[in-house]
Amino acid sequence: MHELLLFGQVPVSRHDQVLNILAGVAAMQPVPVLEHHLVFKPNRLSGPARPVQVGGAQDIQKSQQALQAQAQGDLFYMQLVADVADTASTAQTKEDQNAAMNFNEENGNNVTEDGKTTAHDPDAEVRGRPANTDKWTLQFRDLPEVARQRPVTSRLIADTPIISGNPVHFMSALDYTHTATYLLSGHRFTHLSTSLLLYRLLLPSTPTEQASNPSKLNIFQVRLLVPSSTYILQAALRVQDGSKVETMTKGVNELLSLKETLKGVVELEMGERLALDTRVR
Repeated sequence: MHELLLFGQVPVSRHDQVLNILAGVAAMQPVPVLEHHLVFKPNRLSGPARPVQVGGAQDIQKSQQALQAQAQGDLFYMQLVADVADTASTAQTKEDQNAAMNFNEENGNNVTEDGKTTAHDPDAEVRGRPANTDKWTLQFRDLPEVARQRPVTSRLIADTPIISGNPVHFMSALDYTHTATYLLSGHRFTHLSTSLLLYRLLLPSTPTEQASNPSKLNIFQVRLLVPSSTYILQAALRVQDGSKVETMTKGVNELLSLKETLKGVVELEMGERLALDTRVR
């Protein structure tokens, strides 16, 4: 599957204004998004390649050959992503954030009577669930294609749902090591075939606790990845078969039309290719 992308930056002071404009363009209310991301790095295979044993099952032979080829080629970071938006919501106004902070100081948390949190700004807390109740997705993102005549960022992607078991143990069995944890917090809109995501990234304030059990998202303090960071607006459109020129052209034209619609509100541009590089160096 191919993903076509455009990106823009939104200052914190204009967040609410842009949120309202996007709601008008998409003709829908913003949907809160809170995603728990676990980043995994593959362990590069070392030593001479082992010969494929004759007589083994065909799928096992192919797996061995794929691993040997991967050892000689590029390796990519992978991510496990869990949607925890149903257990925490985003504060949409400064008053909501201040109220949540005051509630935290008085009660030690920001959980409402119905069991949901009222905010998750950098000084608020997030309530999550154990790993066995979260629905995890394994995400692969390829290096974006070199920009030629296509005026948008294009890359191969693959999302694989994990339907059971411990996701971290699953990645360990694939010989991947957990390297980082972060939260993606924002709002999502859908305009025609395009997904609009206005977000910024948060980090857990207790990384040592997360390192011991990264897939378990208990109540913990979070902070901005970059202090006073701006919001990112991502416009993404997915194409099932990137080899079909007509379909890709249609997707590119839809993104360019949206770019023109938002001109003067948010300047959407191609992403920097190397900044989106997921290869292991």
